[in-house]
Amino acid sequence: MEGLDVSRRLILTADDFGCSREVNEGVLQACRGGVLRHASLMVGEDSAEEAARRSKSECPALSVGLHLVLAQGRAVSPRSADALAPGGVFPAGPALCGLRYFFRGELAGALENEMRAQFERFLSFGLSPSHVDGHANIHAHPVVFPMLLRLAREYAFKRVRLPGGELRRALSYRWRPFLAQLGQGLIFALLERHLRSFPGSDLCPERCWGLLRSGLMTEAYLLHLLRDLPEGVTEIYFHPTSSPETVPVTPTPSHRSRLELEALTSPRVKEAIRAEGIELV
Repeated sequence: MEGLDVSRRLILTADDFGCSREVNEGVLQACRGGVLRHASLMVGEDSAEEAARRSKSECPALSVGLHLVLAQGRAVSPRSADALAPGGVFPAGPALCGLRYFFRGELAGALENEMRAQFERFLSFGLSPSHVDGHANIHAHPVVFPMLLRLAREYAFKRVRLPGGELRRALSYRWRPFLAQLGQGLIFALLERHLRSFPGSDLCPERCWGLLRSGLMTEAYLLHLLRDLPEGVTEIYFHPTSSPETVPVTPTPSHRSRLELEALTSPRVKEAIRAEGIELV
């Protein structure tokens, strides 16, 4: 290798920053001792302030963005709690919440209030606007996504995640669980094609991987992706944690896994990025 192939640029992001102390520690370890350069913060969770504080003091090079929560987590805005999250907690996962947002147009105002509150809470931690994505990819919902693009512009966030383009690579690695990968891959391929037609979608990198093996973004799978990394900008996202108990053999509901911390701190991964001539953004 003579130098970096700047036609292939890679963004590596950790989700769920602020969710717990174990996740915070996993993210910071992956930054200090590995290849991680970005993390997405859940601003309503108990460990969010700790995550913001430690990122600034221990990993100032870590780019921290907003991990928007509109399902499976806590709301921030008291104005939207009654409509969206009674008691401050969203009552269902992304599938059921997504159906509510799609069929109940009267929730649009509460959704925007909640999203705006999460943007403003993020900035209240003294963090610079970076990128924005969504917990369980709820931000890729066709009702949520146009609001998100508009707010990202308003608050000067520079990048918005749009998952897609991973299906062929996931299936060429291992087919298990084949039906789940195929179903998710096809759904998000259709979503991506639709959402890229929205004004403001130029904030989205060309492709984003991590959806189809969430919780199982192992060293071996990451090396598989790096060998087939196309030209342009690719984001790959992870859910690292320092907790030793979470080592799954199939994708997990929580997504968080120590296997993903090990992938991000792997010397083989660091060497593969160098050898392939990939620019780590």
